[in-house]
Amino acid sequence: MTDNPDSVPPPAKDPRPRPQYGELAPEGWTWQPPQDTNRVDPAPSPTAGAGAGTPSPNNQQAPAAVAGPRTVPGWDRPWTIGLLAFGLLANVYGVFSLGGFPVAMQMFYTQEGLGTYDPAASIGAITTSGAIVLIFVWLAAAAISVRLLLRHRRAFYVPIVGGAVSLVVLFAFTVAALSIDTTLIEFLSRQ
Repeated sequence: MTDNPDSVPPPAKDPRPRPQYGELAPEGWTWQPPQDTNRVDPAPSPTAGAGAGTPSPNNQQAPAAVAGPRTVPGWDRPWTIGLLAFGLLANVYGVFSLGGFPVAMQMFYTQEGLGTYDPAASIGAITTSGAIVLIFVWLAAAAISVRLLLRHRRAFYVPIVGGAVSLVVLFAFTVAALSIDTTLIEFLSRQ
């Protein structure tokens, strides 16, 4: 390998000892990093005006911003998994609550002396579709959370949003099931 004639020669060896950690360097002492023989010098930058003419302003592109690796806080993954587990338990409770709606209404009718609860024909469809929607909301939140976690992105907010959507869905289907019960509406209007 030939030496580069334009390269700077290495500095002369300093006879003084190198300072130890925590020790002040003697006056006038400077540290020079050792020369790396395997180092590759960067390519020289092109000179202005070199090439086949000047590029038009429309074809010039702005340099892309170099995005460093995203750093996700250490608490994000356990919180996301914990919130997903809590959301699963809450959704199981919501599904069973919708499934047990006729039994709960019969208990309410018995306590208030309204007679026997006779569910409308659409109660089964309302509670079943509500349970299915709850399951799909949780599955969507879990899938999005796992995808974000695998991409090393912050994901704790996804189960929170999924829980809020599940709560709205649960209340909407419960109100829909309650609103078609004429006996209950008459009882509540007398109160």
